[in-house]
Amino acid sequence: MIYTITLNPSLDRIIEIEELIYDDVNEVVEEKKHPSGKGIDVSRVIKKLGGQSIALGFIGGYNGLELEGRLVNEGILCDFTEIRDEIRTNIIIYQRKKKLQTLLSTHKPVVNETESAAFFRKIQAIPMNSVVVISGSIPAGLNESFYAQIVTTLKGKNVRIFLDTDGEALRIGADAGPCLIKPNIHEFGRLVKKSVVEIEDVLEYSKPYENIVEYIVVSMGARGVVGISGKGNFHVAPPKVKVRSSIGSGDSLLAGIVFVLSNGGAFEDALIQGVACGTATALNPGNDLCEKEDVDFIKKDVIIKKI
Repeated sequence: MIYTITLNPSLDRIIEIEELIYDDVNEVVEEKKHPSGKGIDVSRVIKKLGGQSIALGFIGGYNGLELEGRLVNEGILCDFTEIRDEIRTNIIIYQRKKKLQTLLSTHKPVVNETESAAFFRKIQAIPMNSVVVISGSIPAGLNESFYAQIVTTLKGKNVRIFLDTDGEALRIGADAGPCLIKPNIHEFGRLVKKSVVEIEDVLEYSKPYENIVEYIVVSMGARGVVGISGKGNFHVAPPKVKVRSSIGSGDSLLAGIVFVLSNGGAFEDALIQGVACGTATALNPGNDLCEKEDVDFIKKDVIIKKI
């Protein structure tokens, strides 16, 4: 089974208006709500691809209940840990005439010691030979080594762990030796403390991690993805498409990779699937994620080269 971990989920509210007029009443043309968070996006894309996962993390308050209910209605299995604080809300205001998007984000909740202990008991109960995806930031109240603790706890159970985070949490987590890390090029630069621009930079600066992590995947936006492993290094380029929104593309990329590798597929096939998922998500507006028919269509035009 695949488990996804989202410690900082949010309930996103997307409000569309024709144009924002200050000091006046603005009529809402369309309103949507989405459960959001990097690991949650991974679960949702895996579901779209025909797989199943269990979503773990923290939820609190009415927003947390609504987020869980929406995921359940999508057919996603949930096993969240309840906390006292309300989870955050992102309010996204989109002006249709100007094609401008404004994000208002409420404060993140604080997780106390009792709540973190309850969550960690769920981690300890994850069965042997599972797949675990850890995505996003660590909430206030938890140490930056929290992800590394999860990796260390589960490695002895032959659990394959995929880590997608940033900053100190990525540095400590990567040193713990997960199966895969997936930073974007900016996060990778912060990890290795170098200016990373070209594909050659990724290959050079990833060397210290090649004996610690089985797979390194660095996303580079429209330039595609660099995948590094002991079985070969690859550059995977997407076809040119009209990008409507890049939100969720990185999470979709990771979901495609996880879906293929968890089913015993080759690294090259996982990279192609991941790039197709990320590209398909970019076709959609706002927080909408990829659709399987778009993924299957795009996959035929993805180019992979050994480097």
